[in-house]
Amino acid sequence: MKPTRIHLIAAAATGKPFTATLGLRDSRELIQLFQEQLGNGFRVTGDERLLDATENDMKGGRTDDLARAAELSTAFADTSIHALLAIRGGAWMTRILPHINFAELRARNSPITLFGFSELTTLVNIVGASPKGLGILDMGPAFIPYGLSRRRSHAILADASGEPARNPPIEVIMRELSQFLTDIRRMLNGHPSKRTITARLVQGQLEDSFETTFRGGNLVVLSTLIGSRFDKYVRPNADWLILEEINEKPERIDRLLAHLTLAGFWKRCAGLLLGDFHRQETELLPAVLELLPYHLPEDRTMPVLVAREVGHVLPMAPLPVHSPMTVKRAGNFFTIAPVHPIDLTRGKTT
Repeated sequence: MKPTRIHLIAAAATGKPFTATLGLRDSRELIQLFQEQLGNGFRVTGDERLLDATENDMKGGRTDDLARAAELSTAFADTSIHALLAIRGGAWMTRILPHINFAELRARNSPITLFGFSELTTLVNIVGASPKGLGILDMGPAFIPYGLSRRRSHAILADASGEPARNPPIEVIMRELSQFLTDIRRMLNGHPSKRTITARLVQGQLEDSFETTFRGGNLVVLSTLIGSRFDKYVRPNADWLILEEINEKPERIDRLLAHLTLAGFWKRCAGLLLGDFHRQETELLPAVLELLPYHLPEDRTMPVLVAREVGHVLPMAPLPVHSPMTVKRAGNFFTIAPVHPIDLTRGKTT
């Protein structure tokens, strides 16, 4: 039996800073590290040129748009690739969508899974909606240092020590990375993730158990698809919408929610799942909840769930989009989990 092939991508921001943080010389060593972590039964590949790309905010970000789009088009056509793992989110991804050959994805006759979040919101939803695609909102591993630093700064604030936050030690980053890749391996072997989503109901009423699908992700990124030919992949269609955001002011979030309202996003939205909202060290979820009454429909009470494990936060739990999910009451909370585990031999089950 051929090993399961996982292809690392840096379709948004470059993976170069993450490689340096890990003390590695280049993406060749990064690929080797991931191979060692995932172990036998998996083959890890990646385009070293794209993973190690340079990036300059003042000069267009990246200069390899066509190469990044070509890599994705080729991956969708390559049936030896079973999963794509985005190293990070960041920027510069949405603008390459017109250059990607999604016909290769639609014509694919074997399943492919994409793990990504943040700037990858658009691509995860497009892949998740395809017949053979499974799109999973899950952190890029390069998020780990930031997530650990923020978690540590919160702990410092909690004990009122006043000690400034420092970058997490490399051994702590490596331990978290190992746990993440172990869980990825677990999912790709057809077992449920050990990272679970627990949500609390803050508005409306829900049955004790029901099945639905989710779509959405990062609020800024998904809003770029409204009115485009990709609109249908993020627009609710009798299912739930996911929203999360990082480093935006409440006034900007209000404007983005207004965009969804003006675009008619709430007409066929069954419910709203809010993930983490924060701006630097300020928690913004309370402000978002205050904004919702100005935007959600007045003629019905839409159920709203809040989940701590969704968005730019650590720990983060995987959330498949456009795939059957079970929402089940567990005491004062609700758990959200796939109806069917990932099966690379069959793809998603609908």
